[in-house]
Parts: sequence; structure tokens; C-alpha cells
Amino acid sequence: MKAQNPKEKFPGKVPLAALLVLFMFGCSTKVTPVGVGQQAAIYVARKEGAKHSELIYNVDQTITEAQLYLWHTFRESLLPYTPPAPPLELGSPPTKKKEKVPPASPSPDQLLYQEAMALLKRGELTQAFQKFTLLAILYPPSNLADNALYWAGECCYAQNMTGEALHFFQRVVREYPMGNKVPDAMLKMAYIYLHRGEKEKGLKILRELVHGYPQNPVGQKAQARLMREEKGLAYY
Repeated sequence: MKAQNPKEKFPGKVPLAALLVLFMFGCSTKVTPVGVGQQAAIYVARKEGAKHSELIYNVDQTITEAQLYLWHTFRESLLPYTPPAPPLELGSPPTKKKEKVPPASPSPDQLLYQEAMALLKRGELTQAFQKFTLLAILYPPSNLADNALYWAGECCYAQNMTGEALHFFQRVVREYPMGNKVPDAMLKMAYIYLHRGEKEKGLKILRELVHGYPQNPVGQKAQARLMREEKGLAYY
């Protein structure tokens, strides 16, 4: 038996099937533009949604920071107020307390002089004389040496030892001409000369004191003694 051709078995149906296939593919091609538009819309919506989500997140962050700031401000308002420290002036270092400087201990010549004066005030003339002369021997450059020589002479003068006293008074004038005891030593020298009867020497020294130390009490004493000597009212 002879096989039949499909075209013969289904006459006119193949084109119909082909049309169905074309129709189906045609419908699918028509759907494609609609699907792309929907996808674009979905993409735009998602993008806008992401923007809104980011905006919402930023707003939330801002609100959170504001809440923290308000909380800290409220918390600090409850703490006690501490005034700020005054600023230090530029260039001025912090002040320091002044330390008390202990007084300097007296030098050996000062100690010796103090001991001699204490003895003199107590009337211990011999011991005072020894201290004064020792100072003059050991410390000749000392600013107390001329005073020591003068007071050594006074110790002798007080005991009517005029020769020894004159010796020390002369040393004061000769060795320390700028010393503060020169006028006193000269006055005592004048007294000793007048007492010895050496009037011209005594008057000469008195006149030197009157002209050289007019405002000094020693000069005034010399003036008074000079007037008495000139009137013949001498005394020792």
C-alpha cells in the first residue's frame, strides 16, 4: 500500500499551522515593548525608592544627633557651674614666693670688734684694749681697723696713759686719713698737747678742726675749747 503524503492527508492545514506559529510569535513580539516599559518603570521606582530611603536615613541620623546634643546639654545643665580659670598674661611667669634669706654671719673682725666694745661698755678697759689692738694687728685692711685704733687710744686716755693714747690717735690720723674717726682722734691729740703744755701744737690742731669740720660736733667742740684757751680759761 502506498504511503500518503501529509499534504495530501491534511490538505490546506499546513499553512494554517504555519499561520498559527507566526501568530504566536507575532504576539510574543508585540508583548516585548510592553515588558521593557514595565521594567523601566520598575527601575525608576526602585531608584526613587532608594533615594527616599537614603533621605529618610539621613533625616533619622540628624534627629538622632539632635537628640544626643539635647541630652548632653540637659545633662550639663544639671552639673554645678565651675568658673573658668583666668588666662595667664603672656610673658609673665608664675610668681614665686620670696624665700627668706638668712642674715649673714659676722666676719671674724666684726666678732672681735663686738667683743671689744662689750668689754669697753662694762668698764673692762684692759681686756677691751687687748681686743682692739689685736683687731688692728690681724685685720689692718678692715673698715673697723681705724675704729679699733681709736678706741684703743680711748682705753689708754681713760686711764691717764696720755703717751700711749697719743700714739694710737696719731696712728688713726696717719694710717687712715679718710676714716670717720680722724676728727675725734685729732681733738684728743689737741687735748693731750694742751695738757702737756705744748700749747701751740694743741691750738694748731683745734684751728684745723674748726676750719675743716665746721658743721661736725667735733669741730664745734674744738671751737669752744679754742675760745677758752684764747681767754686763758684752759682746762683739761
